[in-house]
Amino acid sequence: MTQPTLRKRLTRSTMRAAHTLRHRAMDAGLLPGHTDYVRFVCVGYARTGSTLLMRSLNNHSRIVGFGEIVKNVDRYPHHYHELENSAALFERDPAAFLRTKVFRAYPPAVAAVGFKIFYHHAPRDTAWGRQVWDYLVAQPELRVLHLRRRNVLKTLLSEKQAGETEEWIKYSNGQDKPVYIAPDEAAAFFARLAAWEAEVETLFAAQPRCEIVYEQLTRDLPGELARIQRFLGVPHEPVSPGTEKRPRRTLAAQIDNYAELKEQFSATPWADYFTE
Repeated sequence: MTQPTLRKRLTRSTMRAAHTLRHRAMDAGLLPGHTDYVRFVCVGYARTGSTLLMRSLNNHSRIVGFGEIVKNVDRYPHHYHELENSAALFERDPAAFLRTKVFRAYPPAVAAVGFKIFYHHAPRDTAWGRQVWDYLVAQPELRVLHLRRRNVLKTLLSEKQAGETEEWIKYSNGQDKPVYIAPDEAAAFFARLAAWEAEVETLFAAQPRCEIVYEQLTRDLPGELARIQRFLGVPHEPVSPGTEKRPRRTLAAQIDNYAELKEQFSATPWADYFTE
């Protein structure tokens, strides 16, 4: 094992141990802690601004925001030291994991705690996945940030580009090569995303819900973040995600067969996706 790798493992172990001791001290009343904070979940799909949103919220001094922590039973989020060594609990009882490791006692300054989950995470055709969603739906005070992108074609395009480059968070300045999108693939994707969006509205019909549209979020990030902070009940703070928006390119420049797709969908409910 190389020295940098060993150092990294020791650092992770040290941080995990520190978080474990702090949380146990709060649970035992030895350190001040509370559970009277707002619980929230950000629900959506990849390539719709979820990283932009969660990074921004996590930069707020009174918000604790986790990423995609309940993808599947075999995807324990080891990189979050705050969750300690809870893989066994995560696999056996994900609801208890959320209740005792995510929505646990936090220092008094924390006013809101939440995480991100995509429509297809915690698959509902598995017992494990149903436990995750059932737990969330059963929390009447849970606040739901429902994030969507108005132009679903751009979601599909961005997903295909990220899949080809394996760069899901864009740090480089290089331009992606144009991609080919089969008409049947596009139609299936449009229908699937619409069904998922409707399903979330039904699932969380009883919970407070804040609808967030990617196009508005990127057009007016400070204004949208102020609105979301009000919804979460935290004092307003100007926050930044620490990332820069990439230069805009037309769909025609990024999709090899854009003209074919535009013609194919011209008389469908998805025609607006091809208007720039």
